[in-house]
Amino acid sequence: MILHFSAAHKSIVYGMRTILPIAATLLITACGARVPGAETERGFQLPDSIVVRDGSTGARINANQLRQRLSETDLVLLGEVHDNGIQHGIRGQLLTALAARRPAIVFEQFAEAEGPIPPPAADAPMERWLDERGFDRTSWKWPLHRPVVQAALEHGRSLWGTGLSREALRSVVREGESAAPAHLRTILARAPLDTVARAKFNHELFVGHCGQLPTEMMPGMRAAQVARDASMARALASASTSGPAVLIAGNGHVRRDIAVPRLLRVTAPDKSVLAVGFLERTETGAEPEPAERAQFDLVVITPRVAREDPCAEFRRQSARLVPYELSALDPAESTLAVTARE
Repeated sequence: MILHFSAAHKSIVYGMRTILPIAATLLITACGARVPGAETERGFQLPDSIVVRDGSTGARINANQLRQRLSETDLVLLGEVHDNGIQHGIRGQLLTALAARRPAIVFEQFAEAEGPIPPPAADAPMERWLDERGFDRTSWKWPLHRPVVQAALEHGRSLWGTGLSREALRSVVREGESAAPAHLRTILARAPLDTVARAKFNHELFVGHCGQLPTEMMPGMRAAQVARDASMARALASASTSGPAVLIAGNGHVRRDIAVPRLLRVTAPDKSVLAVGFLERTETGAEPEPAERAQFDLVVITPRVAREDPCAEFRRQSARLVPYELSALDPAESTLAVTARE
């Protein structure tokens, strides 16, 4: 079986954290540095190593044009390569640049709740608050996300979580969308995946699992991913009733064709949406391919971080597990993270 990972494949599957969770802990090995301050008397600034482009045309977008596009949009979706600390720093800068709008911030990394997440008490340790709110510091390699979490606490109107429990995801893997929590089944029923979208999901699942995912597991894995997307779309709709909102999630949840944006057409049909992918340069230093870029409205292209080949360890671990044993592991770590790209 040939395992070939194109740039397009890699950008999608790294952050699509569903419920076959092995590889994220294998990948997060690098770069927690913050990017220097963004605000100067000349306006919003980004380092020279960062390139921003229009997703469809490839046209170069400068930093202030990026900030303007974000400022004009109701729902801004900021993707990530989960182990790239440079990208977390940039997103922290963007939240700071949007401070005057006081957006609600919706996180993939925090546990789902019916309302906003109470902020930590002034004298409470950050780590204890994260643990209480379902932020798995081990799986997410805290403090990689510190810049964006801190900016959200300082400048956000409210914080929201979307992460589904291990039990809920296990049920969806085994039984399909009909086993999703009731409040998500309604959304999924109104926005079913068509044949083309299902084929895209299946392809990304196969590639993202190093060509090792059993065919019989694809429907359940696909259902778990769309259930997580539905949780994010629902939270964004709730969070944006009194103002703009921003999603912090992996690129696989942000892409326009098969992820959260398509569900927002159901949960928030009157809101404008901007999907911003955060992509890495290739191993040779080249920018991502146009096909990968076109999955988003805008892309922020950063240096890549050094990481080991995740597929070698994935194959060793998966050989010791049967499919539904995999579904019982921690949902914060997905084997869809295995190609280390979103």
